[in-house]
Amino acid sequence: MIYNITYEKKEDIEKIDASLGSPYGLLSRLKMGGIGSEKMNIVDASPLIEGLLQYEDQPNYCNIELRPRGVLVRFKYRAEMYGWAIPFAKLSVYKSEGTYRIYGDAEFIKVTKMLNSNALRQFMDKLLAKRVEYLASISGPFD
Repeated sequence: MIYNITYEKKEDIEKIDASLGSPYGLLSRLKMGGIGSEKMNIVDASPLIEGLLQYEDQPNYCNIELRPRGVLVRFKYRAEMYGWAIPFAKLSVYKSEGTYRIYGDAEFIKVTKMLNSNALRQFMDKLLAKRVEYLASISGPFD
């Protein structure tokens, strides 16, 4: 689900927290070595997201915040900030030739690194490890 989070409406924040969990506290963030990605270029997106990003001459950027039960992808259109809440159960990430495709429900974005490809790879590895950890915690043992 995509929310306009510019003014942090209480209802939207509650919906995001209900689906992804509350943001990590300071100590958890430090133990994890950070919970946010570096700034990434958006090079392609699904029609709904593309409609929110229609800049004619400016590049589009996003970043990803890890949450206990999913990720929040943030991107900006003009003066409006949007948050795309993706629970781990609906998240898929694919890597190909320096780009990552992030899918959630019927939407997707394709991103590339801004500066340091190692930092982006390390963050994506952390994201996928958290996803596996979460999915293992909610599913029963395989008998």
